[in-house]
Amino acid sequence: MSLLDKAKELGQKGAEKAKELGQAGQDKFDTMKAEKKVKDLKEELGGIVYAQRSGNPPENADAEVDRIVAEITTLEASIAEASAAAESTDAPAAAPAAAPAETPAAAPADTPAE
Repeated sequence: MSLLDKAKELGQKGAEKAKELGQAGQDKFDTMKAEKKVKDLKEELGGIVYAQRSGNPPENADAEVDRIVAEITTLEASIAEASAAAESTDAPAAAPAAAPAETPAAAPADTPAE
């Protein structure tokens, strides 16, 4: 294999790795966007519940609650799926954590033997 072939192969591997990292970044961004949407929906849901409890419910409160809960459920499922997919792709690269070394209890050195 010539030096030019090696350089070409290395360039292709670098481009593939950059593409993978770019996709991972996009996936993380999409997950964060979905998490923000869930937060916003929960805030909206809280507003509807507050209005119901304070005696001033919107006309379509029950339908809105159902819609929001369904949307939150869908988003949370997609977030969980994305997290599981990210963990499965990261798992081979991650090294297992080493257990902390145990230190034996030291006996006092200056106690006389009986």
